[in-house]
Amino acid sequence: MLKPVSVVLALSLALSGCGMLGFGGNEDAPALTVPRVARERTVNPAQAAELINAHRRAKGLSALTVDPRLNAIAADTARELARRDRLKTEMHTAGGLGARLSKAGYSASRAAENLGAGYPTLAMTVEGWENSPGHNKNLLNGEMTHMGIGLALTDKGKFHSYWVLLLALPD
Repeated sequence: MLKPVSVVLALSLALSGCGMLGFGGNEDAPALTVPRVARERTVNPAQAAELINAHRRAKGLSALTVDPRLNAIAADTARELARRDRLKTEMHTAGGLGARLSKAGYSASRAAENLGAGYPTLAMTVEGWENSPGHNKNLLNGEMTHMGIGLALTDKGKFHSYWVLLLALPD
């Protein structure tokens, strides 16, 4: 269960961590640019950890450990976002993040998430997060020790791909 102090931290981090490729601040705006590259159909958590941990190491931070439970929660969240065809939902709040972790039986003293939509590849997603101040703050949060990532695809709607990265410090 998230503690009240961590809920405040999670809220400030979670709300800063939304990103869309080729979209402005309005998630209902049409895509500006989406590279014509093959859309990855699955996400490899170990590969995601390699990319994120290389970025963390370059800043003097320790590596994150992939947690299969966080992968499952992230995948469930990505599927729900794809079903709704929206990034901004009540799920993407500190209360929503805390509720999802708690429902899955994951106890964390700190947690944050990054969302992304429209990115066709993992590398482009991580690069987008690194170049976004709010996302990068989450990636470089030295308190976090574990991560999980999920991807959901849909042929409907605007974005077609939904990425969810969960970062946590387990209790």
